[in-house]
Amino acid sequence: MSFASDFYKHCRESRLAGAQVSVFSGADYQLDLAYGMASLEDGKSVTLSTIFRIASISKIVVAVAVLQLVEKRLVSLDDDIGDILGFKIRNPRYPDDKITIKMLMTQTSSITDGPDEGRAGYNNVNGTSLPVTLMELLAPNPGEYYTEATWSPNRPGEKFIYSNFGCGILACVVEKATGEYFTDYVKRNVLDPLGVDASFRADEIINKEAIADLYYADNAGRLRRSRSGASFVESVYPRFPLGENYRGPAGGLFISMRDLARFARILIDDGAYFGRRILNKETVDLMLQIHWHGADKSYQAKGLQLKFINQFGPTFKGHTGSAYGAISYLFVNREEKLGICFITNGGLYRRGKKMYDVQENIFRSFLRAYWPRRPREHVFSADLRKPYGTLNDRAIFFSAPPRIAGDDVFLPVANIADIFDIAPETADAGTILRFRNRRVIATEPRLSLRKVCAAFKARYRRRGDEIEVYY
Repeated sequence: MSFASDFYKHCRESRLAGAQVSVFSGADYQLDLAYGMASLEDGKSVTLSTIFRIASISKIVVAVAVLQLVEKRLVSLDDDIGDILGFKIRNPRYPDDKITIKMLMTQTSSITDGPDEGRAGYNNVNGTSLPVTLMELLAPNPGEYYTEATWSPNRPGEKFIYSNFGCGILACVVEKATGEYFTDYVKRNVLDPLGVDASFRADEIINKEAIADLYYADNAGRLRRSRSGASFVESVYPRFPLGENYRGPAGGLFISMRDLARFARILIDDGAYFGRRILNKETVDLMLQIHWHGADKSYQAKGLQLKFINQFGPTFKGHTGSAYGAISYLFVNREEKLGICFITNGGLYRRGKKMYDVQENIFRSFLRAYWPRRPREHVFSADLRKPYGTLNDRAIFFSAPPRIAGDDVFLPVANIADIFDIAPETADAGTILRFRNRRVIATEPRLSLRKVCAAFKARYRRRGDEIEVYY
C-alpha cells in the first residue's frame, strides 16, 4: 500500500473527525493530504488550507524567535533570565543559582506549571485574562497567585520537568529584549518571511473561516466539540504590558500542516526555506544536538526545544502536541532529509507506547514508505583543537573538551550519541546507547570513542589531532 492509502486507513480506523499530514523527502518531494471534517456541525471539510491550533509544536517556533535574538547578540543562552525580565528570579531553595534561557529550552529550569486547582500558579492563571504579572507568579510574595509549587525541589539545570510556563517566559524574554510584542516579532521575523497564513493570535489569521473546530470523544465514543474555530477568534488574550504575555505561546500557534512543513524544512536545510533564511546554519546545528538526556516516561533526550524519539528505529527530532482533543507532531531526520507533520482535530485514538496509537501508526507507515532501504554512509570528523566536529556537514559542539589518551579520544556520552545520531536511554545499569542492533552501556560521563566504534562496527581513525568515524 502507498503512504496515502495507509494514512486514510489509519484515519478511518481511529474515527478521526479530520486530519492533515505533510511529508517530504529532500528538496524535490512533498506530499500533502487532507481527511475528514474541519467542522462536523457546519459540514465543513478539511482541505490543505485548513488551519489548526497545533498545541505544543508551537514551542519550536518560540525557540526559533529566541535563537534569532541569540544570533543578533541581544541575548545569550546562558543569560540570567531575571536580568532580562527586570526582577530577580530564583528557585527559593537555590538562591545562588541563576536560571538561564537554555534551561527554559531544555525544561530543566526547576520552574513548573504549578497546581491544577485553586487560583495560584501558571496553570490556574493560564486561560484567564487576569492581569497577573510574572513577578506575582515567580517571586515569593503573600499574594493570591504565588505558590511554592511553582518551584520544584530540584536545582536549576538538574532535572527535566515539562513546563508550558517556561515556554511562555521565553516569549516574555523576546518582548523585553526587542521592545515588541512577541506575536508582532514572530509575525515580522518568522511567519511573514515564510509566506504563511499563521499566527499565535487567531484574530490575526487572514482566512479565519479556515480554522478547524476541535473534538473530544465522550465515554460512548461520540465526538463532542470542545472548541470551535470561531471561539478561538473571539477569545484571544488581551495585550498585556511588554514582558507579561506568557499565556498562549506554549501551544497557541494556528497554522496548516502544509505551512508547518516549512518549519520542518528549516531544520533539515540549515535554517533556510528555499533561500529564505530564518536562522544561521550553526544555530540549527546547535538546536539539533543533545542538550539534555535522562530518565523520563516520554522524553529521553532533548535538543533546544526539540524532542528526540527513536522508538521506531531511526532518531527523529521535533515535538508533539495535545490540547482540546487535537493531537499533532512535527519530526525530522536531518541526515536523511526526511520530515513529517501531522494533526487531527479529534477522534477515538488511544494511548500507544510513547504517543497515541494513530500517531504511531501513521509514523510507522511514513517510515515504511520513505526511510531509505540503504542509508548513506555517514562521516564524523573533528580537529581536536577546535570546539566541535562535523557529522557529514552538521556541526556537533563538544559539551566538554575532548580528553586524549594515546590514540583514543574520550568524549561526553551526549556527544558520542550525537556522532551516531541516536538518543541515549537511561536505565539502572547506566546510560544505554543503541545503534543498529548493538549497544554500549555508559557508567561514566565520558566514553572511549575508539571502543564505541569497535562495538558499533564503525571505522575509527586518528591522525594527530584529527579523528574520523565512518559508519
